[in-house]
Amino acid sequence: MPDPTLKGGLESDRAHIPGAKRRLNAVNSRVPLLSRVWFVRFSSIATSVVSTGFVFCSAALAASQAGGADFRVLDFGAPCDRIAVLEDARGSQSFEGKLPSGYQFAFRIRELDRDALAVYSCDGGKLFRGGYIFDAKDEADAAALYATIKRQVSRERGTPSYDFASAAHRKKMTDAGATLSRVDTLVAFWEGPASEAHASVAEPSKDRGWRVSLSYTANSHVKE
Repeated sequence: MPDPTLKGGLESDRAHIPGAKRRLNAVNSRVPLLSRVWFVRFSSIATSVVSTGFVFCSAALAASQAGGADFRVLDFGAPCDRIAVLEDARGSQSFEGKLPSGYQFAFRIRELDRDALAVYSCDGGKLFRGGYIFDAKDEADAAALYATIKRQVSRERGTPSYDFASAAHRKKMTDAGATLSRVDTLVAFWEGPASEAHASVAEPSKDRGWRVSLSYTANSHVKE
């Protein structure tokens, strides 16, 4: 299985870009149903992470993967009751603040020479998503982080299965009457044998700054 010390599935983590979502919603009614599948998926995946105030990232993380688990210390589908003990063994510190939306466990870690959170989401007590959250200083910093993540995940998984920066997506949006900002195009998905990876950049909101995210979600929980 793919090794993500950078992998996870942060959408709930699926990160959400407010500006992009508003524009997508505005043109949604004018886009053919099949073309709207990605818009619906992006919206449903992204909404829960909007209020977290953190950023997900994955880059040199793979090197810190423990024992070849699907995400850091655990395989997808494994019971979540040992996450705290396993993260403690890695030197992680439990996060005592408000948990990012959609996650039941969060730990303070250092990745990519930054403070970060490693987060886990469980369904029925079993892991189905994990991710990394990083803060970014500004748009340039966020875009650079995203580019690093995109390059690494593409090396591991190949060309994105859907890329908001692609000519096809840009044309689709232009034909629908939408105007895309730079940030609107910093979103990509990669399919995989065990999980779907998702990277994105989100603009600041009232209670947080710039955010970049990388998440991995077990295929059993990827909504079509």
